[in-house]
Amino acid sequence: MRKGIVTLLMAGIMCMSTASMAFAAPISVKVDGTQVEMSVQPIEENGTAFVAVSDMSDQLGAKFSWDATKKQATMQSVSDTVVFTSGSKQFYVNGQNKTLETAAKMSGDNLLVPVSAFAEAIGAKVNYDPETNTATVDYFSTMSGSVKVSGSTTVQPIAQAAADKLLAMNKGLTIAIAGGGSGAGIKDSISGANNVGMSSRALVADEASQLNQFIVANDGIAIIVNPANPVKNLTKDQAAKIFSGEIKNWKDVGGNNAPIFVQTRETGSGTLATLEEMLLNKGKVVSTATPYTSSALIKQGVAKNVNAIGFDSIGFVDSTVKAVSIDGIMPNDTTVKDGTYAMSRNLLVVTKGEATDASAKFVDYLLSLDCQENIVEEEGYISYK
Repeated sequence: MRKGIVTLLMAGIMCMSTASMAFAAPISVKVDGTQVEMSVQPIEENGTAFVAVSDMSDQLGAKFSWDATKKQATMQSVSDTVVFTSGSKQFYVNGQNKTLETAAKMSGDNLLVPVSAFAEAIGAKVNYDPETNTATVDYFSTMSGSVKVSGSTTVQPIAQAAADKLLAMNKGLTIAIAGGGSGAGIKDSISGANNVGMSSRALVADEASQLNQFIVANDGIAIIVNPANPVKNLTKDQAAKIFSGEIKNWKDVGGNNAPIFVQTRETGSGTLATLEEMLLNKGKVVSTATPYTSSALIKQGVAKNVNAIGFDSIGFVDSTVKAVSIDGIMPNDTTVKDGTYAMSRNLLVVTKGEATDASAKFVDYLLSLDCQENIVEEEGYISYK
């Protein structure tokens, strides 16, 4: 997200010349108490901190776009859209006209804006200590209120880990995370029973017309077997015939002479819906398959039966089961991102209308660099960035 767009820098209240900035002292940046590494070196000039907002956007989960014709930069978080224009003191927060202390201006490929505008735009607390050369930004550590999240058990580990981290930072915050499947989470969002829904499948047109959706991770649906099963690869056609019930014995796909026991997810599961669309061409998994109500449980079912086969998010694949390749392609970071793996998908969270307050910041955190690198990837999923 920070590549291929204009780098935005936030400057202090005093307007500095671009020539003097080249000789400014380097500074460190802390976000919510943790020192972060910036791709653009922050600097200090006469007691004022300059920090790349492109870096800060990644840290805070915001998106940026640049309109070269209008010379306008747009910073968009879950709840706020902020537009700066080169050479103008005017900027806009959710369509409302605001005034900068000094005009935004270009320096090479960089658009400079005052720190006061940055803080106001995202609702963060920004401070600079000239004695320690440290700029601090408090955003996710200023949360309060309550957030209710429900839906996909595939997305649930990401949401739970994010909630645990935010709760550790904020005493006045409550976040409740529940599973139930993608269908349940989407229905809860539409009815207002939750603040944030989780889905491991794409929204249908009627759902999309009622909800805002945010991609929080990339994922692949792995075909899993017991580690003792000698089968390592299936063609897409073989996999489809196994799950539809046409192939019933492992010997027909190069395995032992033994019956195949198909394991599946419950009706309403986003993972099931995606498999039926991508693998079975919108057909149905064989009716004799054993259903499970969560990603963890289907994995356990396959782990317990040497002749079982199932499917699960790659985030749940561990040493207790074995992922088989499809047409010689294993599900991994590269094959999921480039789409060469047969069952690649996006993991989503959804809200009804514009999220506000703690709910907006919760979604922002899911989109932040910290969550993407230290939660999404640590949980075995693939960062959407």
